[in-house]
Amino acid sequence: MRVIFLGCGYLGYNLSRLLSADFAVEMWGIDSPYVSRQSDFHYVDVFDQAAMAAMDMRDAVVVDTVALVANNARDNDETAALSRLKEQYDNLLSSLKAGGAGLFVFFSSGGTVYGEIGHPAEETDPLSPQTLYARSKVLEEEMIRASGIPYLILRVANPYGGYQIAGKRQGVIPVLIRKALTGETFELWNSEDSRRDYIYIDDLAMAIRLLLKNDVRNETVNVSAGSGTSLQQLMTAVERETGSRLEIMRMTSDVPVVQDNVLNIAKLKRLTGFAAQVSITEGIRRETERIREELK
Repeated sequence: MRVIFLGCGYLGYNLSRLLSADFAVEMWGIDSPYVSRQSDFHYVDVFDQAAMAAMDMRDAVVVDTVALVANNARDNDETAALSRLKEQYDNLLSSLKAGGAGLFVFFSSGGTVYGEIGHPAEETDPLSPQTLYARSKVLEEEMIRASGIPYLILRVANPYGGYQIAGKRQGVIPVLIRKALTGETFELWNSEDSRRDYIYIDDLAMAIRLLLKNDVRNETVNVSAGSGTSLQQLMTAVERETGSRLEIMRMTSDVPVVQDNVLNIAKLKRLTGFAAQVSITEGIRRETERIREELK
C-alpha cells in the first residue's frame, strides 16, 4: 500500500517514520525544519492545483498532516480565515479527486471539536467548537464528507512523544518536562483539575496502521488512549520522573478553554481491536529521556 503524507511537521515526520516498515511511504509539501531528515520528500504546494496535477496519487492513501490554523489562533477576522481555508481545501480536494486518490485520511481534533460535553465524547455526540481552530476542523470535516472522495476522519486526542526539532514543543507534556529540567517557570493557563486525553505517537501510528489494514473508510473515528489525565497528575508525574520541582505562574486568558475532554474509543476498538500500549507514566519517562539528551 502506498501512503502519501502531506506536510512535514511533527506529526507527518514521526508517523511516516513509524509506518514506513508497513507501507511504501512518501512525503509531499513545502520546506520545514524536518525536511532534512526525510529521505523521500517531494517539494510541492499541495493547495496548488496545477502543481498537484503533475503528481502521481492514483489509488494512494493520502494522509493530511498540514496545519493551516494554529491551535492558539485568534479569531480577529474569523470569516476571512475560514474563507481562505475553504478555498485551499476546495483546491486540495479537487486535486485528490482528479488524481484518483484511493483514500483521504484527515486529522481532525478530538481535543477541541466536542467542546465541554461532560462525558467521554462519542463520534455521534453534537459538536460544540469553541475556538477558531476547532471551527476550522469542523468546516474541513464537512467539506471532506461532501467531496465524494473516500475518506477517514480521525478525531485525535493530544499526541506527544517521538522526535522533535530542538526547541519545538508538541503539547503540554514536553513543555512541563523541559521546564522542570531547566528550572524555568511553567505558565499555567488552565485549572490543575482540567483533564485531557493523551496518546503516545507510537500508539497513534499503531491505530492508523490498524485502520488502514482493516480498510476502514467513510468513517469518523476517535483516536486516543481512552483515558483522561488531569493537569495536576501530569505535573506530579513529571516532577517524580525528573526529580525536579516545577515553578508555576498562573495566567489568565480570554480564549475559551475546555475543562474536561476525554474521548470514547469504543468505535476504534470495535473496528480494529486497538489497545494503547504506552501508559502516560511510560510516555513521560521516554520524553524525559529524550529531552535530557536534547538539553545536553
